[in-house]
Amino acid sequence: MITYKDILENSFIKNEYNKIDSINPYPFNHGLRHVKNVCNIMNNLCDTFKIEGDKKEALLIACALHDVGQYDGRDNHGLKARKIAENLFDSEIRNNKYYNDIYLAIEEHDSKCDLKYSLFTILVQFADKMDFTKDRLESDYREKYDYRMWEDTNKVEFINDDEYFGINILTNAVDNIITKFFNETFTLKIINAVKVLAKKLGLTPIIEINNEKLNLNKYIVIHGSFGSSESNWFPWIKSELEKKKIKIDIPNMPIGIGNQTYDNWKKVLDNLFVDEDTTIIGHSIAPIFICKYLIENKINVKKCIFVQGFNNGIVNEEYDIVNSSFFINEDVSEVKKYCDNIICIYSDNETYVKNKEEIEKFAEKVADKKVLLEGAGHINSESGYTEFKEILEFI
Repeated sequence: MITYKDILENSFIKNEYNKIDSINPYPFNHGLRHVKNVCNIMNNLCDTFKIEGDKKEALLIACALHDVGQYDGRDNHGLKARKIAENLFDSEIRNNKYYNDIYLAIEEHDSKCDLKYSLFTILVQFADKMDFTKDRLESDYREKYDYRMWEDTNKVEFINDDEYFGINILTNAVDNIITKFFNETFTLKIINAVKVLAKKLGLTPIIEINNEKLNLNKYIVIHGSFGSSESNWFPWIKSELEKKKIKIDIPNMPIGIGNQTYDNWKKVLDNLFVDEDTTIIGHSIAPIFICKYLIENKINVKKCIFVQGFNNGIVNEEYDIVNSSFFINEDVSEVKKYCDNIICIYSDNETYVKNKEEIEKFAEKVADKKVLLEGAGHINSESGYTEFKEILEFI
């Protein structure tokens, strides 16, 4: 039966990883150094969880092959890696009873770590994200950026199989995994992976930064059509939450005809790691986008605050074109399966949406709490809302 060590010694595989090393388009190495680190991490995980035999070898095989598809770029590299594995090693891999898990884990290793995947795939995703070391960082970037990260994978404190998920991922860090270059992005990836793996195993995660409990609660604010992060009351709420040391993201969503579509907005939200610790605030078209996103992706969130939301609302030709892909034809109340704390704040004199009854109808279907404001128009800067103090009650 083929082993992961056989794969790493295969001349074609070594050559592909060497090509990836030589291209070096990323701050972090994706060649043999990284792959061997991930295999070492997986060995530790298997020892911790007492995974042995074919299953352990299968996990290591998936780790050995997971990044080989990056020879011509990151796009779909998991799928490319799977195809390489099938072309080169299919008959040998199929001798392992976990062969289907191997292929799925290779293909999905770079997807957002999520409970929808099998534990096998989550373990591979987790091992991949745990390799965040100085050794992996390419030398040019070491000089250019002030990185703070683990010296090597051997200094990472691994999981204790007791009632807690005892992986304080920063205990043995040089300083703090957060870097100037990534501005918490990679930290959130690892935190998400820790939480998902812990939940899959029925354990309690302990995640700390500099020996202080990390506040995992975060807020995402999404603007409306033709809007931006700098419009209306969004800069104000960002300032208010940052005063409370709460993490907040206000992404600039694609806008304009041909750019503003559900699929394009979904891509932005996919990169923000929405989970059960997330509160999402949406204005205007954003609430129905959020509903559609949570329903289609089956993602649970902590709270939703919808401001002047509507479904199937009519504005004018330009707005109706960009809004059309966001609306839901089926029962929008299905969003309640994924959030049991939805607040709808809306005005009694809407100024944009012509069929004003759609705003109250939307609130009736989704809200756990409704808040009616008098004379607030579209609750935007045009109606005087450069600040929005009423919303603070729900934060």
